[in-house]
Amino acid sequence: MQAVTGETDCYGKSANELGTLIFENGAFTGTLNRVTGYTGFNSDPSEQDGYFLPFSISDDEEVKMYVKDSAKQVVCDKAPIVNVVFLGASKDVAEKATLKLVKNDKTTTISMGGITFNDGITKTKMRTKKESE
Repeated sequence: MQAVTGETDCYGKSANELGTLIFENGAFTGTLNRVTGYTGFNSDPSEQDGYFLPFSISDDEEVKMYVKDSAKQVVCDKAPIVNVVFLGASKDVAEKATLKLVKNDKTTTISMGGITFNDGITKTKMRTKKESE
C-alpha cells in the first residue's frame, strides 16, 4: 500500500486537493482536507462533501476494502489505478473512521491516527474601512 501524492488524478481531484499523506509501517500520517463537490468520486450527494483517503495498492492477490460496514467490501484496484475511500462528511466522523483491508479472509486495520483533518476554514482578519484607507 502507498499514499497517493502530488497531481495524481483521484477521479477528478488531485491528490494534493485531498491532502498530503505518507504511508509507513502500516500507518498513514499527514493531512486530509475537507473537500466539497467531489462528484467524480460518487454520484450519491451524501458522499460528495467531506474527507477522502486516496491510496494505491500493488498486490498480486485480490484485496478488498471497507470503512464502516464489512458487508459493503469492494475490491481494491491495483496500482497504478487509485483507490479512494470516503471517511466521513464531518471531521468528527472522519477522525473515528478506520480503513480495513481483507486478503484471504484476514482483515488488517490500517492506522490513521497520525492524520490531521483540515476543516478548510481559513480565518482572515477583516479590515475596517479606516485600515484600508
